[in-house]
Amino acid sequence: MTTAPIRLAVVATAELSTKTIVALRKRPDSGIAHIVHLGGKDADYKANNFFRMRAVQGKRGDLMQTDRFSGAARVLEWSPAMAEAQLEAIDTLTRGSDQMAYKHHRISNFHDYQHITHIAHDVYAAMLQEEGITHVLFFDIPHMFHDTCLKQAAQALGLEVLILRQSFFPRQFFSMRDSRDQGHMAPRPGDAEAAPAPLPEGDLFYMKGVRQERAARGGLSVRGIGQMLAHHAVNDPAKLLNPVYMARLLARMRRVAGRFPDWRDPFFHFFHTDHLAYFDYLAEVEDREPDPDRPFVYFPLQFQPEMTTSSLGGRYRDQILALERLAEMLPEGHRIYVKENPKQTGKMRSPLFFHRLDRIRQVELMPSYASSPDLLARSVAVANVSGTVGWEALTAGKPVLCFGAAWWSGAPGVTRYRPGLTFDEVLTNTPDRAALEGFVGRLQARSHAGNVQRHFARADHDHPDDETARLVAATVVDLLHGRTPLTFDAPGDAA
Repeated sequence: MTTAPIRLAVVATAELSTKTIVALRKRPDSGIAHIVHLGGKDADYKANNFFRMRAVQGKRGDLMQTDRFSGAARVLEWSPAMAEAQLEAIDTLTRGSDQMAYKHHRISNFHDYQHITHIAHDVYAAMLQEEGITHVLFFDIPHMFHDTCLKQAAQALGLEVLILRQSFFPRQFFSMRDSRDQGHMAPRPGDAEAAPAPLPEGDLFYMKGVRQERAARGGLSVRGIGQMLAHHAVNDPAKLLNPVYMARLLARMRRVAGRFPDWRDPFFHFFHTDHLAYFDYLAEVEDREPDPDRPFVYFPLQFQPEMTTSSLGGRYRDQILALERLAEMLPEGHRIYVKENPKQTGKMRSPLFFHRLDRIRQVELMPSYASSPDLLARSVAVANVSGTVGWEALTAGKPVLCFGAAWWSGAPGVTRYRPGLTFDEVLTNTPDRAALEGFVGRLQARSHAGNVQRHFARADHDHPDDETARLVAATVVDLLHGRTPLTFDAPGDAA
């Protein structure tokens, strides 16, 4: 239990989390002596300056305005954890590459990715030490470059880290010390008193507009053309004046777009010339007919870049690595039916991605119209890194193989991947509905009241942001002082 005054660094970029900081400052019983807020321009420091190595002033200036090497991050850089920390940070930094953003950060080689990661660790560690920070708070699992590097520096310095995460239960959130803790719940004395609870279905708002049946073929949209023009205007404006190039490009775009269903506009969200190869490849499987009668494991790919892979996937943020491990386990005659995420663009899907995928003889890529619920129902098991399909499979009575850190990964019917695991162990771990309801009851009993993410707060019309901020602030104070136990435990912890 914390009794000394708390000196808190907190990442809060959204309006609701910023209001929660205001509520924390107003609490006379908080025990918080000092707060450093990293957020927007109205915060003490702009949180994401490192993303483009561009100075933007906050209320207290810019963390890099007197930038000099301090050596404050040496405890991280000398440790065995540095290799994995750097991979995680670099994965988050690719969000700003030229293949993923029109206003990209212009970092173009592996060594520069290393350099900026070292700089960020050093600057954040120096700030934490100079400010005398004892605790660091995140209102979501760190999955951007700035919050990931801050988390890594804080953990290496031995500071108390508190991570909040909105749950699937209405107006409840989770708490943990590390993103890898999510899903781990060591037995506690109060678990037996938790009443079973109905299974949550979740609000998959990010999948709206997606259909899972055959549909009329689409075509090149005005928005798709606009995305192409925006890409060239930023990256190669001279090509816009080349009529032969533009005519050929538009013809190829029309041909590719016309091979997909009308709801799957390949250029709606983003355009990059390299993405054409991605959609060309996917178009080749659009007429494929899945064989539902052969034994198969269903593995839906998760959208990338995204928190569920970048941060919660660990080494299996490389989803093909998970597929390779799964293929090694399968008995002869079994297949892996892989379905691409319908929201995915060519980001993180280079030709080498599919070349590597094609090398796994058990893998068969599904067309976009293949129904995910139908594939799930007909499969012998479902494998996933940390996406919601794992929970959907459990509620449908399917055994699940989990490679990442999902909130449901400790539920009955889930087998966490480990070296030496057999496929029979996965198949025999079948979920029982009554046991799942007991798991949900225990998880809800460990959760906290309130909203910590904007989408859920906007949907909760009965509770204004100011009221929610005060409620969450009170819980944060109790969590920081150890008066309220965390939702999730570190792997291997015992009560």
